[in-house]
Amino acid sequence: MGARALPIANEVSKNNNLTILCRGYNKDLKKEFNIVQCFPYADFIMKVFTAIPIYISKNFPAGRVKNDIFEYFTVRKLNKLKNISIIHSWDYLPNIYNHVKSKNKNMVVIQDATMALPNILTNKELFDLVGKDKLETPKYVKNSLKYIDYYVVPSDFVKKSLINEGINENKIFVVPFGVDINKFKPNEKDYNESFKVAFSGNVNSRKGIRYLVQAWKELDLNDAELNIYGRVYPEVKKYLKDAEKYNIRLHGFVNNLHEELLKNHVYAFPSLLEGSAKSIYEALACGLPVITTANSGSIVENGLDGFIIPTQDVEALKEKILFFYNNRNKIEEFGKRARKKAEQHTWENYGKRVNEIYKLVNGDD
Repeated sequence: MGARALPIANEVSKNNNLTILCRGYNKDLKKEFNIVQCFPYADFIMKVFTAIPIYISKNFPAGRVKNDIFEYFTVRKLNKLKNISIIHSWDYLPNIYNHVKSKNKNMVVIQDATMALPNILTNKELFDLVGKDKLETPKYVKNSLKYIDYYVVPSDFVKKSLINEGINENKIFVVPFGVDINKFKPNEKDYNESFKVAFSGNVNSRKGIRYLVQAWKELDLNDAELNIYGRVYPEVKKYLKDAEKYNIRLHGFVNNLHEELLKNHVYAFPSLLEGSAKSIYEALACGLPVITTANSGSIVENGLDGFIIPTQDVEALKEKILFFYNNRNKIEEFGKRARKKAEQHTWENYGKRVNEIYKLVNGDD
């Protein structure tokens, strides 16, 4: 259970019976909820499969393999449960949906679609991501669609990709993610000190890191620093060989990101494909103006709490970074609006909104 599942569980369990079938969970939560792990060591085994396409073979179908395993064991767990009215799944699981619908055709299946489907990408974006200009929606996703009654998505960007796949927009609920505003919060800054820009997340091609690094190198600003927080994937290491020369600091994965972000003035996230990047919510909560793309599925409003730029656009990145570099007073102005925006999107509010959807689709008053 992660940041999204917990607030949903907190809301649902107030008035309903709730069973959580998962790969892994915080063992401290077991006493609060009825949590069932699909099979022993599932969380570790799934992480191994995730690592294979990153470090061994890009062609390994990690998503499909993980889902096949999860479905096999989960169906057996579901057979022991009675009186299920709603299934809310984080993954596309056609075999499970087929199984539950065969048992009860009135059961409501809600799909949590956290990532936009590839049909929304341009040929240029696809080529950057997978080395070809065409990518079919995975078969297991397509096989799921006929069973799904409703979708919960974090952004209009994801919604559009589902509509492109033929989904009726009336079946799609847009619920932006949340952020812990007590953990991620702004501090007082000296806007005349060394100018610092942050990026956080997996440092890979999908996040558009090569364009951010190129823009930073070409700007070559005096008394400025680009801080990159996250695991560097092999595919982008070539762009970072001379990082130190250009004041690019590679911090790797950090446990205290909420503290690290506060050392920066601006947040840049030029992603090519997301659902709604949670790191952007964290940056906004810390009072950082955000430079990002429409493909990040963010809640950023262009010109108010940040800027929305085209994907793969080095010149646009340079322009917006330079805007804040030359106008330090604007950092504070944008940052205050960023914090106010984040305060509207707490995880508690997220859980309440999803619970309202459950009531609506289940016909509850």
